[in-house]
Amino acid sequence: MSRWLKRVKRIVPWVAGALVVVVVTAAGLQSLLSHLSLRNHPPPGRLVELNGRQVHLLCAGEGSPTVILEAGAGSLAWMSVFSEIAELTRVCTYDRPGYGWSEPASSPRTAEVIVQELKMLLQAAEIKPPYVLAGHSLGGLLMQLYAARFPADFEGVVLVDSSHPDQVHRTSDLKEIEGLVLVLKVVGPLGLARILLPVPAGDPDSRDILVREQERELLMTNRTLRTIVAEMSALRQSLREVGNSFVDFGNKPLVVLTGGRRQVEWWHHMQEDLSRLSTNSEWQMVEGAGHFIQHDRPDAVVDAVRRVIEKSAATADGPLP
Repeated sequence: MSRWLKRVKRIVPWVAGALVVVVVTAAGLQSLLSHLSLRNHPPPGRLVELNGRQVHLLCAGEGSPTVILEAGAGSLAWMSVFSEIAELTRVCTYDRPGYGWSEPASSPRTAEVIVQELKMLLQAAEIKPPYVLAGHSLGGLLMQLYAARFPADFEGVVLVDSSHPDQVHRTSDLKEIEGLVLVLKVVGPLGLARILLPVPAGDPDSRDILVREQERELLMTNRTLRTIVAEMSALRQSLREVGNSFVDFGNKPLVVLTGGRRQVEWWHHMQEDLSRLSTNSEWQMVEGAGHFIQHDRPDAVVDAVRRVIEKSAATADGPLP
């Protein structure tokens, strides 16, 4: 037995040393790949200074209102529908600080902070209201708070499988998210997220393969992974901030899109509940679509934006004679 223990004692330092080498090598490779991802993929939009940091903003098209697209993660999540919406009116999307081409911020990644940053970004870029606010997933939650904080800025809203402030009470999703945060803190710096996470999600045929590769590369950079962790860690606070706010769209047009493949009763109840934020709303279950409706059924998202623009114009003109 003592001979066996001696062998183990001799082996342990070698094993520990080998693990250190593997970890350092993996972390170094992840840092290098993160750097190359940003260097090899130039931003398609422009960089706007916000609080001393550069934030990526992409706009196209002409007309009013301007559609503001808020993603659950990076701006490339909207590329399946961006060009089509640009044919309707002016459209803008951006990378929140820390995502994609935007430099990270040191401030907390709560909904309140992010919404105030968006307001400052639009002002700095001279993108004036009125807006149609369109948000997917967490982006939908942010658009709800933006509408509550700046009600004079918007004429309509499109929520694409949006988060709901009551998720903190109605589901166990947050426990799973908090578990994922712990995993990402470990595997992110080692580059293992590139292997373990199925990104980008949604129908791959909905956008060019180069865009999909670019989206994956930018989602896997160290600064984006750290930002995802920061936002998910602050999610309970973000949900409370929206839940404690007076969110009421009045009679401004609202379209709520829900992925038809997600057959979860509590999710459908919350999506229906979101449609009550306006007296002039539609709730549409999008057949054949999962959570990323803009990828699985881009036509449904473009049509929803079109309907909101048309309804907002009709509302502004007053009732028909």
